[in-house]
Amino acid sequence: MICMKTLCARVRSTTRALTQKSSQTPTAAFCVIGDEILSGTTQDTNTRTLASQCFSLGINLQKIEIVPDSRASIGASLVQLSHAHTVVFTSGGIGPTHDDITYDAVARAFGDKLAYHSETLQRMRRIMGDTVRARPDPNGTSAERACARMALLPQSARVTFVDDKLWVPVVQVQNVHVLPGIPRLFARMTHAYLPELAAELGARAFVRAEVETRVSESVLAPVLERVQSEYASRGVKLGSYPQWPSPHTLVSVVGQSPKDVHECRDKLALLLSDLS
Repeated sequence: MICMKTLCARVRSTTRALTQKSSQTPTAAFCVIGDEILSGTTQDTNTRTLASQCFSLGINLQKIEIVPDSRASIGASLVQLSHAHTVVFTSGGIGPTHDDITYDAVARAFGDKLAYHSETLQRMRRIMGDTVRARPDPNGTSAERACARMALLPQSARVTFVDDKLWVPVVQVQNVHVLPGIPRLFARMTHAYLPELAAELGARAFVRAEVETRVSESVLAPVLERVQSEYASRGVKLGSYPQWPSPHTLVSVVGQSPKDVHECRDKLALLLSDLS
C-alpha cells in the first residue's frame, strides 16, 4: 500500500516484470469442459487460476467458454477460439470414462487421429506402480483398456511433461493446449508450463495499480470516462469495482507500461481527492 497523506484516496500498486520480446500482446481463450460445471455439481476454480497466471505473465485472457461433454460442442468451440486467439487452453474431459472425450474431440476438430502415446503409457506404468488395481494396457482387461485411454492422444500433438512426478502431459494440437480438470493438478501443471509458453510468445508483463476511494460510482463515472479517454491510446484500461457492503470503491488501472499506469494512477488519486 502506498500512502499519500495529502490525498483522501488510498493507493495500492503492484508491478510485475517480464522481459519484452514482442510489441504484440498474446491473447488467450479458455474452454472449460464438463457437464458437471454446467449443472452446478462442480464449482469451476480453474478459471481463476488461469486468469491470475495469464495476467502475471502478460498473456491477455480474452474469453472463457464452458461447454458440455459433447464432441460437437467442444470441437466447434475450439475451432472458433483457435482462429481468434494466440493460444487456447482447455480443462477437463481427459480421464478414463465414457464422457472423457476431449482428446478425441480435439483430434476430430483439427483433422487428426488418436494413437497410443508410448512415453505416456510408460510413465503411467512407472508412476502408478502397483498402487492401482488397473494399470494401463491397450490389450488388457476392460479396466486396463479404460486406464490406457488416458494415453490415447492426437497423433500430431506436441506432448510436454512438466513434472517428473506426474504422468499427465500437456497436449498441444496447433495452438490448443489441453490440460486436466482436477483443480490441484491444473494449478500445478499451469504453474510449471505457462512461464515457458509466455516466454515463447514474447509476452510482456501487465502492470496493475489500484486506487481506493469512498466516492460513489455515480460521481466517479464522469471522471473515469475522461481519464480513460485520455489514456486509451497508451493501452491503459480502467475498471471500477464497488466493495459492497463496504462504502469503498476500488478503481483498477491496468496496462503494460509502468510509467503510464502509475502516471494514470496518480492523476486519478488527485482527481478523486478533490471529490471527497
